[in-house]
Amino acid sequence: MLLQHFKNLNRISQTNYDRTKFLRLDKNERNSPFSKKVIKDIKNLVSSATLQTYQSNTTKLVNYISKNEKISKDYINILPGSDAGIKYIFEVFSRKKKPSAATIFPTYGMIEIYAKIYNFNLIKIKEKEFIEKKIFNKNLSFIYIANPNQPTGNYINKKIIFNIIKKAKKKGTIVIIDEAYIDFCKFKSMSTFIKRFNNLVILKTFSKSYGLAGLRIGYLIANKNFNKILNCVRSTFDISHFSIKVAEYLLRNRRIKKLYIKKVKLSKNYLVNQCKKRNLKFKNTEANFFYVKVPNNKIRKIYKFMFKNKILIRTNFFENFKDLNNCIRITVGDVYLMKKFFKFFDKVYREKSIL
Repeated sequence: MLLQHFKNLNRISQTNYDRTKFLRLDKNERNSPFSKKVIKDIKNLVSSATLQTYQSNTTKLVNYISKNEKISKDYINILPGSDAGIKYIFEVFSRKKKPSAATIFPTYGMIEIYAKIYNFNLIKIKEKEFIEKKIFNKNLSFIYIANPNQPTGNYINKKIIFNIIKKAKKKGTIVIIDEAYIDFCKFKSMSTFIKRFNNLVILKTFSKSYGLAGLRIGYLIANKNFNKILNCVRSTFDISHFSIKVAEYLLRNRRIKKLYIKKVKLSKNYLVNQCKKRNLKFKNTEANFFYVKVPNNKIRKIYKFMFKNKILIRTNFFENFKDLNNCIRITVGDVYLMKKFFKFFDKVYREKSIL
């Protein structure tokens, strides 16, 4: 018989259409194509060995990350995506009696899913109220903070986070900082503070600024003891050989990521100007996505029109998060892609039937 708490989980993870045929503005992936040279270089990484063998050595990748993050390689743990790191953390603490965790809410959707799967009491705190008094009312296993946060795209002040980390340390509570979008942000990573706080864990991904969402690879930065415990719950050879090779390539060629981040920054300026030009309200973010505010009762029609024209946008958000209920979210690509978005957006938005 299935466990009772699984009955409330109704998840559909696959779409019934090929997303590669669309302009993908819905999942915050890189949507600006890699250059022909980059694709050629990556193809040259394929060999019989990368296809036939389990990965057995991440030393080179760890060394690249160590140099990039300016921290010792002893703190770095390669993962099959930062999402897997979150799942492993829930697994580790699920051994505790009546485990609990705290998080900003709304935040990354899988936090609530994993909390249900592993029977956690999840304490949800509104972003504007995320202060230590609210958090430490319970005996917590860990605190999860996505910074910049998703879906809001806001950055939480480091002073607030430092206060939380210090208080959590006294209580033996781990603080997880998910920095999936940090490279698009004007603030720096907190990875250098790992030495100072042994209760701090940083999650990173290659899915966003590096553009490798399809390869599912990321890493975790934490003290040796935490990494040792985490490795106890993971499956053997959980990272693909090919993913490691491509991640190494992008770390050797960091200009690829820098150029993409620059494109996103330019495009966000373009989006701001275009929204102002059309008298549209909008919400910019510290991430690679952007919100355009439209009449709430017109969103479904806009979505359908865009889908019909092979453009995917995000429209459904938490019902109790009013700030985004009247928004469509678009993943920021280069200016050319943003022009294409507005070309079709204008067609549907200016129709008399929608105004």
